[in-house]
This record gives sequence, C-alpha cells and structure tokens, in this order.
Amino acid sequence: MNRPVIYTDFDGVLNAFPDDKIQRRGGVGHTGWLKPDDPRAILYSEDRAFPLTGNLVVNVPVGHFRIHWSRELANAIHALAVDGIAEVSWLTTWQPYCDRILDPALGWDYTIEHTIQWYDPVTREGRLTGKFEQISSRVHFENQQDDPSPLVWLDDEECHDTARARLEEFSPAASVLMIRPDEHIGVSRRQWKLIQDFIAHPGAYPSVTLDEEPTIRSHSGHFGL
Repeated sequence: MNRPVIYTDFDGVLNAFPDDKIQRRGGVGHTGWLKPDDPRAILYSEDRAFPLTGNLVVNVPVGHFRIHWSRELANAIHALAVDGIAEVSWLTTWQPYCDRILDPALGWDYTIEHTIQWYDPVTREGRLTGKFEQISSRVHFENQQDDPSPLVWLDDEECHDTARARLEEFSPAASVLMIRPDEHIGVSRRQWKLIQDFIAHPGAYPSVTLDEEPTIRSHSGHFGL
C-alpha cells in the first residue's frame, strides 16, 4: 500500500481545552495539586496525556484565542511528514489561518503539511458537511488506485459511530482509522501509539476503525475558533 494520509483537526485534537482550574495551575502535566481520588488526576496524568508545553495567544480577524498544545506530539506528527512516512493535511475550521498562524506556532511547514480547503471562509458554506465530504471523497479516490493509501482522520467532534458506519458503506480499499480524542487533553498517548501502529501495519486493521478516548464528556461546542 501507498503511504498513509493523515487528516487532522486542531481544536480538541492538538489544541486541547483543559478545565479552567488546570489551565490556571499551568496546564496538563502540572496536576500534583489534584487529590489522588479526583478523576481529573487520571485524565491529566502524563501517563495518559501529553503535557501542553505550547501556550500562545494568537490574533486572527475574528478575535484573540489562547491555544494549548503538546510540542512533543506536534513534533512527532511533523516528523512523519518530513520523513515521508505519512502525508499530513489540516482539516480544521482554522483553514484560513493554518499557513500563517498554526504552522509557525507548531513548527510545521506549509510546504509539507498542507491545508484542505473544505469550506468557504466568506459564506461559510460547507462548514456543516465539508469535513466528512472530504474524507469520503478521498476514500472514493483511493478505491480507484492500484496502490491505495490508508487514511487517518483525527477529529474530536466528527469522528463518531455514524460517520464510521457511513464510511464502511464505501468499502474502503485501504483501511481507515478514525481517532476521536478527549478535547480536554487532545490526542492521548494511547491514541498516538495506536496511530503509529496503524501507520506501520494498516493491513492488520478492519476497513474502518473508530477509536474514542474513554474519558470523553459531552459538550456543546468549542470555545476556540
């Protein structure tokens, strides 16, 4: 099979949304003040979560946003792209600002990590359906290839069981891995190990695999972009 293709969201995936008190205390990886029986101590422990070593306020035309991310995780994804192990593309509502804001912040290169144009930033047409349409379109494209690429889709809101079932109906020629992180920590260490294993052995996986972090809580939407 051809090299895998990674599509990644930003908010809730790389840009984590820790509880307010966690943020005030210094972010994920600084939770020693939590009592051992506090469930957040497990959620935010370094055994589960990457420390959010990146902390920055970014200015975009629609407002000012503080972003928290793991440099360790961002660097590891970037290394996959630089080394040619995987193709990496942004699939995020930050679409208009990936090249000039997110890539410099994370140390990524817009000539290596590309940005998918999946919605109209002026009319906002496509915001509700565009992500799934991009993934399904790529599945259909790979189904026509002699050497299809496996797909990895990282999204804390749109990677869910309904989307998984719809993708299965397309009978992907190469396996698809859907990762739904817990927005409070972003991609977990366990999920990152799963992504690495999938990239190394995509043929060992079913046509579509959905992995949801067990600590996910319902939410009404992000306070990001």
